[in-house]
Amino acid sequence: MAVAEMEPSVIEGKNTGSPQHRGPGPDAPFSLTQLSLWDRITLGVLTAAAAVLSLWNLTGAPSYQDDEGTYTAQAFAVHSGSLAPYTYWYDHPPLGWIQIAAFNWLPTMLGWGDGTAIGATRYVIAAFFVASAVLLYMVARRMKVRIPFAALTTVIFILSPLSLVLGRQIYLDNIGVPWLLLAFYLALSSRDALWHHVCAGICFAVAVLSKETLAIFGPALLMALMYRPRWSNRSFSVVGFLTVGGLILAFYPLSALLRNELFSGSNHVSLQDALAYQFLERSGSGTIFEAGSSRAELLAGWLYFDKYLIAAGLVAAALCLLRKQSRVLTVAILSFAIPIVLGQGYLPAMYIIGVIPFLALALGTGVDITWSGLEKLGSARPHLKRPLRSAFVSVLCSSLVLMSVPQWFEQDRDLLTGENNANWRQTLSWVQDNISREDVVLAPYSMWYDLNSSGWNDSWTMIATEKPDLDKQFETAHPNGWQEIDWIIVGPSVTANIDSLGLSRAASALRHSTAVRSFGEWSIRRVEVVSPPTNER
Repeated sequence: MAVAEMEPSVIEGKNTGSPQHRGPGPDAPFSLTQLSLWDRITLGVLTAAAAVLSLWNLTGAPSYQDDEGTYTAQAFAVHSGSLAPYTYWYDHPPLGWIQIAAFNWLPTMLGWGDGTAIGATRYVIAAFFVASAVLLYMVARRMKVRIPFAALTTVIFILSPLSLVLGRQIYLDNIGVPWLLLAFYLALSSRDALWHHVCAGICFAVAVLSKETLAIFGPALLMALMYRPRWSNRSFSVVGFLTVGGLILAFYPLSALLRNELFSGSNHVSLQDALAYQFLERSGSGTIFEAGSSRAELLAGWLYFDKYLIAAGLVAAALCLLRKQSRVLTVAILSFAIPIVLGQGYLPAMYIIGVIPFLALALGTGVDITWSGLEKLGSARPHLKRPLRSAFVSVLCSSLVLMSVPQWFEQDRDLLTGENNANWRQTLSWVQDNISREDVVLAPYSMWYDLNSSGWNDSWTMIATEKPDLDKQFETAHPNGWQEIDWIIVGPSVTANIDSLGLSRAASALRHSTAVRSFGEWSIRRVEVVSPPTNER
């Protein structure tokens, strides 16, 4: 009798033969197999919005960067059975561009990207951006964030100029972030399913092997794995997570060992040398407290694109401490921030990509926590419930308008309508139409693969700007050094790269060259032959 009084609907359902549940309740754990109608509608709208924003004017802005050209060339090299068009020196694990190679043949075959390889590869990155947006919503819902605020989380992610400008560029971080979010989604599962936790370890390992800097989020992920209402197989889950993830990560040093390139040697590259360069020998970026340092300028650049997301996200990260499950966001953002604030080593510009989803998630969760607090206060004082809701919605909408209109609208408009690569295309076309395929050309990586695949088809005739100084094979291919170079193509970052990397051969070729044709900030320069050969090679 007591049971019947507590669960009348269930008993009635059994008696009448009607289903016991017509859908997940408001407090039911989020699951893709039991999506509510509003979850389905919201996911569909957000997916479409993310796709439109990521694809609109994709090849027009932002400007093509050398790193994009590097990963494009390495991805196409995978099609030929190698890890890089030049000597692979373990600068990054190769899984990131291997994933790009798995998909970039399709937009290339369809002629997308204005017929260029780097433009076509951006379409692959757009797919990963959309995946990140969808997974961000799924993680928010699994953290029991209400549907409107989970949707707000994704909207912030796809509209933020910082997220949008970096999210459509060919960076390995954009490959790893969806895997990282999927790992969090699995780790936050309320089920005691061992395979969820093992798969979380697999996804995290794939994320790290896509871009190694994402390992910084490991403590937050392990913390997410530990937060669960009940756990009957705790030891198996932790062991499975760490063991399977560790085994996959071990493939990277194991592959180096099998190639006899794990340890330093006189006649080969090695993983040991690459790690020594990255952590010990590479010039640092200074501190954020040092005026004019690379680190301070980089932080200023991030704030220029979206100071609101960064500032509000940091504040929201503190607010997330009020809810047990959301504390993983505080740990994730804190883990990301410590190397920036306390470190002095090299800081890459794309490092911020990894934390952008967590900043957006902290904002959405912080809004949800605030709403819960107001609802609790309204329940205690019913006469205040409606005014509190109205005031909260008004403040939230006003904040979003003030945040989006002055900065987001202008920067997103420029990104979606600008034509930043017109000079790049003109330079590419001029070189393809006017320079002999027998001439030796130095080209920045942003256009190197597109030029090399247009008839040169020889990485030591069409040469990436850095390689005469950084790859020993140049000496074999060109014993007379820089004097065998006929042309040098100079783009916006070429001179800065030559100076920062100490590229003496490229610098010599540039000093002994004269401009033949210019397109805005791009120029094609003819290298004058110096005779007799000198020792400057």
